Amino acid sequence: MSSDTSPEEIPVMQRLYNRIWLLAAVALLFFIVVYVGWGVADLLSVPSR
Repeated sequence: MSSDTSPEEIPVMQRLYNRIWLLAAVALLFFIVVYVGWGVADLLSVPSR
């Protein structure tokens, strides 16, 4: 039996999922941006005198 999949035929999303540190950095960046955005929205919602 021969395998029809060569290394060039690996799907793009599979190659992305195989890069665990890239996914970790993207997740960390996402949560930082969301947390800072939430904080800014909270500060802007405080009524001023």
